[in-house]
Amino acid sequence: MEQHPGRASVRNGGSMRRTLAGLVMGCGVLLALGTGYLLTLAIAALCGPRVVPMPLDRRRMRFLVLVPAHNEVPIVAHTVRALLALDYPRNAFEVIVVADNCDDRTADVAAAAGATVLSRSNPTQRGKGYAIAWAVERLQARDRDWEAVAVLDADCTPSPNLLTAMESRLRSGAAAVQVNNVVGNPEDSWSSALRFAAFALINTVRPRGKERLGLSSGLFGTGMGLSRGLLERVPWSSFSLAEDGEYHFRVVAAGERAAFAREAAVVSAMPTSLRQARSQQLRWEGGRWQLIRNWTPRLLRAGWRARDARTAVIALEPLIPPQSLLIAGNVLLAVLAVALRSRAARAIAVGNLIGQAAFVLGGLALVRAPAAVYRSLALAPVLVVWKVALWGRVVSGRGATRWVRTERTTST
Repeated sequence: MEQHPGRASVRNGGSMRRTLAGLVMGCGVLLALGTGYLLTLAIAALCGPRVVPMPLDRRRMRFLVLVPAHNEVPIVAHTVRALLALDYPRNAFEVIVVADNCDDRTADVAAAAGATVLSRSNPTQRGKGYAIAWAVERLQARDRDWEAVAVLDADCTPSPNLLTAMESRLRSGAAAVQVNNVVGNPEDSWSSALRFAAFALINTVRPRGKERLGLSSGLFGTGMGLSRGLLERVPWSSFSLAEDGEYHFRVVAAGERAAFAREAAVVSAMPTSLRQARSQQLRWEGGRWQLIRNWTPRLLRAGWRARDARTAVIALEPLIPPQSLLIAGNVLLAVLAVALRSRAARAIAVGNLIGQAAFVLGGLALVRAPAAVYRSLALAPVLVVWKVALWGRVVSGRGATRWVRTERTTST
């Protein structure tokens, strides 16, 4: 019996549409898993913190406060003075500025402000990771009395309770601790306002949720405390573009966790334009890509061997796209679902968009974001296009390959 060619074409077209709809649904389910994880963390963050007992030992823990600095003359004195004014016994901590490959007067200015200065010169090994490793090695040989290291960027202002919050977590059994990392200039521009939103969701809401669920909160490069015992068991040997994330993975692989001290913070100003932020963002996204390639499979294997689901969760977390890429993916899937006339795919895409909106708006409400942040959301599509272009560069191998100092405007 002869088959009509038009009917075969219709059947083939329908089969192709169903196949494409299935692929769209599959991608939507993957994005839904990420969105569901974020919503779980946000709900856990709303439930309040775990109770952290204050240390009974009246003897205060001795800290070394490391400030890696590269050509930071305009701001390093302000940071040193803020650290020296911390609400912590002055004889129980020392502020040490690591003047790393500086060709200005950073070392002199920091010393005049009251810091101990270590000067390092190694033009082939540049960046915070190398500076931290170099300083810790020398301080371990120099001084046997210190018990923990706190690391701050040179452009950060700490809350007065910084070391007290770190001490309470370290004395309660944590090997590492991270405080809030907050953007201090959301009113300066729509770009810095959106940066405030991103930092709030990544560096406050998510770690608060992870702390509540017993997961390792993460380390964000500044405002992190590390016990001496941890640095001896897991020496700092992280020199990638995301040295903080890499060291956190090393800590988790060693069976330790980072606690989150929500009551303390470090505050810093962000670039006020996308042009200024470009090199920093390329470095961060390139670092995320390196973590995924080099550490996610390794940490997954470690979690599998130890039958530890918490380790597996931390290993998979870098796979969750940033909010800008997440919304781009959800919108694209929604458009494809409509074009393919797939109700199921459309329902998943709409559910993802609603879930993402709930996470973003709920997280901003949790941190009491200023009005400028909510207004800046109207310009989020501009940031989405910019971030998609940056990720295109990273994935194609044209992203950052070395540390570059971020251009910024100082207000101190």
